[in-house]
Amino acid sequence: MSKNVGSFQENIRKTFIRFSIAPVAAIVMAVFVLFAIVWINFMEDSNKSDNAASCNEIKRIMNIYYEMMDDVSDILLPETNDNNSLEIIIDSADAAKVTLPVDEIFSALYNRTAPFGDIGNLIILSGDRKVLFSSKKNTPKFLIAEEYANWGVWKSIKTNEGKTATVLYGKNLCIGKGVYEGNTLKYAICYIVPNEVISGAIVVQDRFVILTDNSGWVYASNTKMMQDAYGQIDSSFYNKTGYVRQSGKLYYAFSNKTDKGLVLYTINDISRSIELIWVMVAIVIIIFIAIALITIRSTSKSSKEYTKDIKKIEDAFEEVQNGNFDVSLDIDSSTEFMVIGNDFNKMLQGLKDQIEQNKELAENAAFSQVKQLESQFNPHFLFNTLDNIRFMAKIDAAAADKMIVSLSGLLRYSIREVREEVTVKEDLDNLQYYLNILQIRFNKRFAYKLDVAEDIMECLIPKLLIQPLLENAVKYGFGTKEKLCVSIRGYQMQEMLVFICEDDGAGIEEKQLKEIRDNLKEDSNTTMHYGLYNIHRRIRLMYKGDYGLDISSVKDKGTIVRLTIPKHI
Repeated sequence: MSKNVGSFQENIRKTFIRFSIAPVAAIVMAVFVLFAIVWINFMEDSNKSDNAASCNEIKRIMNIYYEMMDDVSDILLPETNDNNSLEIIIDSADAAKVTLPVDEIFSALYNRTAPFGDIGNLIILSGDRKVLFSSKKNTPKFLIAEEYANWGVWKSIKTNEGKTATVLYGKNLCIGKGVYEGNTLKYAICYIVPNEVISGAIVVQDRFVILTDNSGWVYASNTKMMQDAYGQIDSSFYNKTGYVRQSGKLYYAFSNKTDKGLVLYTINDISRSIELIWVMVAIVIIIFIAIALITIRSTSKSSKEYTKDIKKIEDAFEEVQNGNFDVSLDIDSSTEFMVIGNDFNKMLQGLKDQIEQNKELAENAAFSQVKQLESQFNPHFLFNTLDNIRFMAKIDAAAADKMIVSLSGLLRYSIREVREEVTVKEDLDNLQYYLNILQIRFNKRFAYKLDVAEDIMECLIPKLLIQPLLENAVKYGFGTKEKLCVSIRGYQMQEMLVFICEDDGAGIEEKQLKEIRDNLKEDSNTTMHYGLYNIHRRIRLMYKGDYGLDISSVKDKGTIVRLTIPKHI
């Protein structure tokens, strides 16, 4: 399969961008999400806690008033008390008179309301709405007028027989209780709660607070925005806990009912907070874009700086590939590249020395030709190996490092072993470096099998004999195939060593196969393909006899290359 492969420098630049900008973006997003969650939880919890605190205070105050109502009802029964009584004329026409223990009533009133500063208006009426006692001069009309006899406070007193109940009527918070003698309502006790007492209990900063009865009629509030024209809380907030949108604004409302018939609403206007958050998001996005632009610009220079050694190595190997041996690598940026540079220089010096020596051995044409073939072969496979490293560097840095180490091993083997022949075991050990590179590069796409007999391990063969077979199989075997399997076998047959490299790859067209076979018969290479020809030519020059290379192939089935050399130790 063919694919567009970018330069190592470009890949490094993209990697810098990906691993610098992406984590920052992820962290910024995570911070904003965490901030939003914390802010929402804090806002909701503070709302609920303030609401609960105000509700508890209202409950405490109302309990005091309820206890006062019980105290007064206890004083009113029995009906008469000779001490400290007040004669009140109910009806001047019939001069009916009722006496109440005024001092005791005032005492109960003052004892309970003293902490609040205002004693409020305690009113005691007869069952037919006649005022018998009032702590203040004024008596509201809704307590004495005929039309209210079965409405408002009177309805609550008659409905809740003998029980204390809270009624909100005409912006007055009233507490009513009926005192019955049998089934007859003898007294009606009504206490009008001072507005400032309850209002003082619901002072909460930074949010709207509304106190209503169970029907939604507003008694106390620090805003008019959430009320309708009739004095009820807006229907959007009635009995609501959660997020409410009204008039284009977003609010968070929390409602809490008390056991005295009152409902306390605490409401946060979060529209401004959300607008502020969006402004912060916009500012951070602008800053992030600026950082991204700076990063993209700086990574171009950095990637060029960090990959200059790769470029040096690539240029050096291209020069050698083109036949120029007057190059050298001077690298001191990292240990790995320093090893490659030193080994390259040693290898190249070795090749140059061999060429010089071959020139001095003009009388031995065969030996000279072998050396020339080797000097042509070494840079060829080294260049291909470096190309593989470049390909892998963009995928996995650790794998690329392992490939560099393997390449270093190949270079050491190339320059260390000055002998023309090495043992089969030595050549196979060197082959393993190349297999490491192939295995990393192709991963599961490439598989190999080595089956070399143990009894030939100490036999001598030309140095770097087996590796070009494998290299050639990989280079031309893949074609359009997804996977490739290569098998290398070695065994002894009579007085010969036989090595077979077989792959299940793309195979070779018959016409091209014939050209390759014809070229193997020539004394000089007439094509641009060096691998198989060099192997065959070296064997023919080094060993007299019917030895060399034979190739067979079937298109889309695979290729078999067979080598024969004489056995000697």
